[in-house]
Amino acid sequence: MNCKADSPVGIDGDVTIFKNILVVCIGNICRSPSAQIIMQCKAPSLNITSAGLSAVKGHGIDALANGQLVDAGYENDGHSAVLINDKMVRDADLVLVMELAQQQQLMKDYPASSGKIMLLGKWMGNTEINDPYGKSAEAFASVFVQIERASELWVERLT
Repeated sequence: MNCKADSPVGIDGDVTIFKNILVVCIGNICRSPSAQIIMQCKAPSLNITSAGLSAVKGHGIDALANGQLVDAGYENDGHSAVLINDKMVRDADLVLVMELAQQQQLMKDYPASSGKIMLLGKWMGNTEINDPYGKSAEAFASVFVQIERASELWVERLT
């Protein structure tokens, strides 16, 4: 996987209890795979996966989302959308979501995992990251900036 020249972020050799990170959005074709790719590049020692609450299995990453990744120096190695399942949530040490509604839904569906379900934008004042799907290239660019920054802030804390 190709990454930006300035990665990784915050790697200092400390051991973290959060090794398996699951990033979740609705369709698993824009936001969550972008965050997955960014976080995996910046923290190769972590296992970062992504899934969607309503994903259509096998769909590739949205072309505009992929364009943002490529323009920023990241490489999509053939992402394919995955529908979230019990095992993924159970196996994750941390589940990151884009919106409060997604957090609430997952907490309802997986009450035993409630304590590990957080916003990707937590370290940006609990910012929700809105879905750019079906919107303009400018909307994707704006969301990408949020995803990249939020991902970097999580990596700084996890590594």
